[in-house]
Amino acid sequence: MYKLEGGLKVKGLFTKKSEEEKPLVTIVTPVYNGEKYLEETIQSIITQTYDNIEYIIIDGNSTDRTIDIIKKYENKIAYWLSEPDNGMYDAIKKGFKVANGEIYGWLNASDKYYQSAVEVVVKTYNNYPEREWVTGIPTLYDENGLIVRVGEPLFYFNKFFKMGLYRGDVLGWLQQESTFWKKSLWEKVNGINNELKFAGDYDLWVRFSKYAHIYVIPTILGGFRGHPSQKGEEIEEYYAECDAIKKIKFKRFWKAIRQWIRLSSILLAINRRRKDKILLK
Repeated sequence: MYKLEGGLKVKGLFTKKSEEEKPLVTIVTPVYNGEKYLEETIQSIITQTYDNIEYIIIDGNSTDRTIDIIKKYENKIAYWLSEPDNGMYDAIKKGFKVANGEIYGWLNASDKYYQSAVEVVVKTYNNYPEREWVTGIPTLYDENGLIVRVGEPLFYFNKFFKMGLYRGDVLGWLQQESTFWKKSLWEKVNGINNELKFAGDYDLWVRFSKYAHIYVIPTILGGFRGHPSQKGEEIEEYYAECDAIKKIKFKRFWKAIRQWIRLSSILLAINRRRKDKILLK
């Protein structure tokens, strides 16, 4: 089997660890033939204002310039691996299997974090150590990396997560690129299902909701990049996997009232923002 690996851990040079009020944050990037956008993704992580980060890249045996780009930043990457895999979620599971952080997040190889994202997440966890799962305001980049859309801060109803309603076509999405969680929560659900191809994050959120409520940080953390190479037909396969994970009862009813639920979500998010001592203090 073809396999390459590298990074600071392989060289025995990675010394970062969790400290009091400065937890180690692990970020995993899965990639396959991602040369077009990968460099921007890497730069968005290694230039974070928070410096106690363990960055791991798992490549699925790319045939383009992906490995050359990874090697260019090798002195900033804790660990990277390139070998054949069974898709994105398989790569993500491999990455977190070797992780040492207390807080987890993954960022796909065309998406980006905003520069202070990890620092804001850590400060929020330090203020509220009982919280295990957080997200920010969803945002969208265009192909050139420009912000073209910023959503509203929402309150997510835990019961609706358990029912599987946050899947896009019913009550909207939870943006994975803006979401972070504690290692303890990941271990409770035994990580991601690496047999899925399209709806692994949806499945993970459904299982997280059995143990934790998600809290919204009222700022932008990360963004999803829309670009021409994304395949429209994959959305049908995504929904097929969603149906297999959680069959939605009374789907037409939920679609009919989703605007009312969205309004309630916005109002509850505003109310929570008034109560929380969020972020910088």
